[in-house]
Amino acid sequence: MTSVKDQRTAEAIAREYCSNGRNKEQGMRTIGYAESSCQSGKAVGDVYGNLRVKAAIAKIDAKTAQETGYSVECYRQELESARVRAQDLNQPSAEVSAIVAKGRSCGYDKDNDMGSKEAAISITPEQAERYSKMAAAATAERLDRPKLSKEAV
Repeated sequence: MTSVKDQRTAEAIAREYCSNGRNKEQGMRTIGYAESSCQSGKAVGDVYGNLRVKAAIAKIDAKTAQETGYSVECYRQELESARVRAQDLNQPSAEVSAIVAKGRSCGYDKDNDMGSKEAAISITPEQAERYSKMAAAATAERLDRPKLSKEAV
């Protein structure tokens, strides 16, 4: 059963999640959920979608931000700076990496049910064209690199 029925469980899940590098499956595993639940996308979504768990994670994040002076917003600003720098240096791979990291920091990743209507991302046709060009440039850059032969290694 993957429901979160009390505040203590929600706080335990939040503590483990925030202390292990934000690995949802590992957080569930550590507090005693069955392996099958930890690997089930639905179960993980149910647990981390629970309002008590979300509130407990937010409370930990707020405390951490207050103690360190570093918040998720600071992190996102740094990622945006990295994206702009990569764009200025014409490094599409680095720009895509910054975009992906920023999206993950907002919860737009595979663990967050990207396919659902609630998590849909809207982009303009211009953005879609730009991202397509960036991906094509990154692929071309990767394919243009010389391959090492077995003798060279």
